Amino acid sequence: MPATHEEIQQFSRFASQRVQQGDQPPSLEECLRQWRAEQERDATVADLLAGHQDFEEGRTQPLDEAFEDVRQKLGWTK
Repeated sequence: MPATHEEIQQFSRFASQRVQQGDQPPSLEECLRQWRAEQERDATVADLLAGHQDFEEGRTQPLDEAFEDVRQKLGWTK
């Protein structure tokens, strides 16, 4: 998937901060690995917070019903 302009700007800011923070700046590859890990962590935290908010607001369903919904969407039968 091609990078968006916003992603390139975010990475550039991230890389610049890493270079300014250390005596030994990370390699470009290491910086990219760190940035991707941070992006993944941030997305995971956002997903967990959204799920918790759904739970708090009563947007839940029993597990057996959820599995049945998934089976129907995938065209699987019992």
